[in-house]
Amino acid sequence: MPVPAILRKPLPLERIAQQYWDLTAIPRARAFAVLARTCPNDLECEKLREFSSYEGQEELFSYANRPRRTILEVLQDFPHATGALTMAALFELFQPIKPRAFSIASSAASGKLQILVAVIEYRTKLKEPRKGLCSNWLKRLQPGHTLRVWTRKGTFQLPTDPATPIVMVGPGTGLAPFRAILQERELVADRRKGGLLVLFFGCRKSTADFHCEEDLRRMESSGLLTLFCAFSRDQEDKVYVQHLIRKQGDLLKKALMEQNGMFLLSGSSKNMPEAVREALGEAIGSSLYVEDMMKTERYQEETWA
Repeated sequence: MPVPAILRKPLPLERIAQQYWDLTAIPRARAFAVLARTCPNDLECEKLREFSSYEGQEELFSYANRPRRTILEVLQDFPHATGALTMAALFELFQPIKPRAFSIASSAASGKLQILVAVIEYRTKLKEPRKGLCSNWLKRLQPGHTLRVWTRKGTFQLPTDPATPIVMVGPGTGLAPFRAILQERELVADRRKGGLLVLFFGCRKSTADFHCEEDLRRMESSGLLTLFCAFSRDQEDKVYVQHLIRKQGDLLKKALMEQNGMFLLSGSSKNMPEAVREALGEAIGSSLYVEDMMKTERYQEETWA
């Protein structure tokens, strides 16, 4: 395996721990095998070998994955194994920090590069709250800090004809690429030649996490955007974007089937994309048409775990 570029020159171990290793990562089975290799304590060694075995994966999931236990917390639980670690073992044990990609939420015409980030913090059965590594690092930044970033081309292939209708579904931070599309149309494009723009946005509460509300309401008021919002916790029965899609059959048939429009989806890859595909098929009365849209890239998804 080639040596990563950052490790090809001498670095203090402290800097490697701060800037290269992901100390919040949930350890995999291999990490427990590394700990067991030099562990001098029989009880610890037995448990570590169990977690690293095929038969022990259910126990490992309950111990590490379900409560989101970090590698540092594991080291605290196995002090004898931790005390026997070698320098070489540390580089086997710790995972490097993975790059985080965020969709750009602004048009180049605005002169700004903006992103939409949800700060991850939640609780499990463990005492300390679980926190997202990158989102909380971004939260701690102050004005004037300089960042090293890079950009790459987005995955959405937009229509070349501005008259083509675009239907967008972006719950939560999935709104980001659509905010950029809408801002581009607002700042640059000739609205008289622009096609219908529809956005289905969803969040928990209208008063808590309605991202870019001022922008979206302004665009709606100006006639640039047709907006549908699903606030799942604002009423007793939860309402999601797929529920609103089912109610807009006439609009969607006209935009997608009669005017050959595009359908773009962005957000979590867990359950939402499948639910939206099913809802769209019901709304327009043809799941086969949705499948054909996907084959011809008139239906596109940008999702993440």
